Amino acid sequence: MLRRLASAAASQWPCGPRSLLGMQASLEQSIPSTSTSGSWSRGPHDCVSGAFQLSFGRTKYTYRFKRQKDVEGLIYWRPTTPGQRHKISIDYDALGVYTGPPVPALSSPVTRTGGRDHTGRLAVRGRGGGDARTLRNVDYDRRDLDGIKGVVQRIEADPSRSAFLALVRYEREGALPLYRYHVAPHGVAPGAVIQSGDGAPVQPGCMLRLRDMPVGTPLHNIEYAPGAGGKAVRSAHTSAVVSVKQASHAVVRLPSGELRLFDLDCRATVGIVSNHLQRMTNLGKAGENRKRGRRGKTRGIAMNPIDHPHGGRTNGGRPSCTPWGVYTKGKRTRRRNNPSNVYIVARKGGQPIAKFMDAKKTAKRQMLFKAAGKR
Repeated sequence: MLRRLASAAASQWPCGPRSLLGMQASLEQSIPSTSTSGSWSRGPHDCVSGAFQLSFGRTKYTYRFKRQKDVEGLIYWRPTTPGQRHKISIDYDALGVYTGPPVPALSSPVTRTGGRDHTGRLAVRGRGGGDARTLRNVDYDRRDLDGIKGVVQRIEADPSRSAFLALVRYEREGALPLYRYHVAPHGVAPGAVIQSGDGAPVQPGCMLRLRDMPVGTPLHNIEYAPGAGGKAVRSAHTSAVVSVKQASHAVVRLPSGELRLFDLDCRATVGIVSNHLQRMTNLGKAGENRKRGRRGKTRGIAMNPIDHPHGGRTNGGRPSCTPWGVYTKGKRTRRRNNPSNVYIVARKGGQPIAKFMDAKKTAKRQMLFKAAGKR
């Protein structure tokens, strides 16, 4: 159907099937308003101008034509090849983000493992190959920089992580300048001044203890234990919020919705993690994932019975599982007696942690009660 519409549009408008304004008038007459979903948008070099564009918001099986505006900071590639038809990438030049090589003293090459562990056995499927990678050494602790003001030199895009990084220069008295990489918060630009430790201002990029942060402050790069370095909330466009402060702990709402206790001496960085456009990108083709070292996985139903529980022809009636028989849809992976339960107030979704821990006991108690009632 799409090919017939494209050929008809090519015969009516000189710009070809990518003339969206011409296609819009034709499609509104030929397609009912209840048509269902897809995604196609004006590319950077299309011959269309105006306030509205026609785009396809794509779902799993169907297409739906709708009007929408392009998002600033994204590149919508023209469908000149199948791999570019749905490709959406970030326009780093428009955002002022540096994409060149990292500082040699603050980076190291990544050793490829091919998904094998220290014994040489396959531990993770679908890993191998890909381009050579260089990992930037990010400072998540910053305790040795307390009281020293740093100036952001540039914002960098790191292929090994979703968030942007900030290259910061620290001036020390009687010593050479010191450079460090930090996770860049949203809104921090080159020239901004950041600081860590007691007395640091509560502004994006500054790192201080939870006891010094007001309730309701968005934060990221949170320590699980004092002095351990930031571990939680470090991916692109995520943040946590200080909900309540107690005598020795603070209740923090994590991005998943979980309420967790953190020691008031634990440190965190103020602000929301940068790169809010990361979730809107689309690689466009499987080859982009191969460049990242991720290989395709063979379906279990295409294997032999000895290789996978779904293998062979007699495989109906069994829920989806891994080659080792572990269910993949809905099976709980968290232990009910996990030692970290003492720090969790409520799990994501609002379930109290006490109810989660006693779920099996409650179910067994109800089963015994029903059995006693039948007697």
